[in-house]
Amino acid sequence: MLAASTVAAWLALTWAAVLLWLAIGAALRRYQLHARFEARARLSTVDRRVLIIRPCAGDEPGLHDNLLSIATLSSAATLRVVMTVDSPDDGARPIIEQVAASLRARGLDARAELHPPLGPNRKASMLAQVLREHGPAHELVVNVDSNVDLAGFDLDALLQPVLEVDRERIGVAWAPWVERREFPGVGPRASEAVLGGSLTAFPLLCGIHPNGLVGKIWAARMDALEHSGDFGELARYLGEDLAMADRLRAAGWRIAVVPLLGRVRGGHGGFEQAVERFGRWMLVVRGQQPRLLPSYPLFFFATPMVTALALLGLASSPALAVTALVLATLARLLVTLAARYWSGRGLRPLATLVDAVLSDVVLMLAWIRAVTRREIEWRGHRLRVEPSGQLSSVE
Repeated sequence: MLAASTVAAWLALTWAAVLLWLAIGAALRRYQLHARFEARARLSTVDRRVLIIRPCAGDEPGLHDNLLSIATLSSAATLRVVMTVDSPDDGARPIIEQVAASLRARGLDARAELHPPLGPNRKASMLAQVLREHGPAHELVVNVDSNVDLAGFDLDALLQPVLEVDRERIGVAWAPWVERREFPGVGPRASEAVLGGSLTAFPLLCGIHPNGLVGKIWAARMDALEHSGDFGELARYLGEDLAMADRLRAAGWRIAVVPLLGRVRGGHGGFEQAVERFGRWMLVVRGQQPRLLPSYPLFFFATPMVTALALLGLASSPALAVTALVLATLARLLVTLAARYWSGRGLRPLATLVDAVLSDVVLMLAWIRAVTRREIEWRGHRLRVEPSGQLSSVE
């Protein structure tokens, strides 16, 4: 009968080998996604009617510049920009009114609107009401969250997959993004490590999960949204993007990822706020796609567990244990380097090491938070994700 330490060594070796295989696959698939995107012929967006929605909540850092950055977009499409809040007292309201006036002065069709909430997910609520009011006059709709800086963003490239419905029946396309740290402190640095130096980094993750949908920057066909049900019902879910993707697929539409790089202004806050943020994202998975929740410790922050198993196996199987440590380290470094590269953050050795360690710690704590709590704080509102996956307000 094998000793416990030998079993630990073999488990560590097998797990590390899987992690290395995943790391190599992620890097290769991300490169292939980029190559296919570069080789694809571009379709014209001339005379396409596009509705751009920017849901806002609160006077967050850089909001004015983020919203005004839409003036830098170069597109042949006919654009209408709607910036919206859901309360007359929202701190973003005077800002969106000021920016709308500035954009109109530059010749853009820009509007600032107020749409009271329909449900606990206030972003989905605002999107639903803007779509109901303005959607019928447009072929395509683009959502861009309020903390996204659109300077230099290629809008027409984002629209490419949804321009020709007969080609691949793609209903929505999304773009990955990277967070640009603008404040000092451990919290912003931790967010940067997770979003630009781990398998959770969307510029890398999009290669192995292109059929997912990350709802910060997306473009959709209006007819696809209409065929997939009442958008307002998505206000009952914390992850409106996951619910939207499920509905589109059920209605026979496909999802595409466009490997552009959206840039988000990072906020301030401490380490606990960073953990809470990623815990909220994992709670979306727990509520709406619970079968994927074990994938986090298995693949996204597995290095500490593999290392612990390998150390347990050193006594009886040093060769196996050391091999497992080497493979796990190689896998983690490859993931971090690939994530940094596709996030445009460079390949600095010390920063790569910090990213690997810090992101594993944050993701582990966030996962523990997600599996032990159902309540969250989001944009000043207390919410609870029910076992059914639906969202409710907490008084």
